[in-house]
Amino acid sequence: MESDFSEQKNTSSLSDWTAERQYFGRFYLSQGFTKKRQFTNDCGPTSLSVTLNMLLFQANPGASRLEKNAVIQSSGLLFWDRLPGWVPKVGGATAPWGMAKAFNQLAARMNLDWRAERKSHARRAHIIEVLMTGRPVSALKLWRAGGAHWVTLVRYSSEKDKLYYLDPNPFLEYLPVDKRLQSQTWAEFEADWSREEWWSRLLGIKNELVIFSKTS
Repeated sequence: MESDFSEQKNTSSLSDWTAERQYFGRFYLSQGFTKKRQFTNDCGPTSLSVTLNMLLFQANPGASRLEKNAVIQSSGLLFWDRLPGWVPKVGGATAPWGMAKAFNQLAARMNLDWRAERKSHARRAHIIEVLMTGRPVSALKLWRAGGAHWVTLVRYSSEKDKLYYLDPNPFLEYLPVDKRLQSQTWAEFEADWSREEWWSRLLGIKNELVIFSKTS
C-alpha cells in the first residue's frame, strides 16, 4: 500500500483518513527510556528506522521490520555524526549529516534504491514539495527548553494547513495504532523547526531536513 500525498487529497473522507492513520501508525517506533525513565536521545536512529520500514514495506510488504538498535549498530557513524551514549545529557544525539550518512549506508547495504540528502536552511516549500510527491521527510525540532528532536513528516493537508508526522515519543507506544500519527498546524511546527539556539548557530544548524529520493 502506498499512501497518496497529493495536495488535492484532504481529510474530508473519513474512511480514507481512518485508513491512513492506521497505515502510518503501524510504522511508529519508540526511542525508548533510560534507566532513570527519561527519554533517550535515540530519536534520530528511531526516525531512520521508521523511514526505512516505510520504504521497505513499499518495496516488499513482507520485509522484516527494522528496530532502532539495528540502525545504531549498523550505521557506522563516527563521533561527529552521533555523540556516544556516555556523553552527559546529549549522548546519542544524531547530527543532520549523520542522519543522511547512516541512511545511505544502510540503504546501500539493503539494496534499497533510495538516497538521503541533508537540506539545511530549508523552507516550507521544500517540505510541501516532498510530501506531495509521496515521500517522507525527517525534520529536526529545537526545543525552547533546550535539546532537539527528530520526527518523520508523512503528510500535509492544504485544507487545514496541517502537517502529520510520526514522533518517536515513547509515551505514544501506549496508544492504539490509529492514534499514533501526530499533527500540528504549520505555525506550531515552524515555531520549533525554525528556532535557533547558541549551539545550533555554532554548528550551522538551521531549518534542518533530511530528504529521501529514489535513485532509479
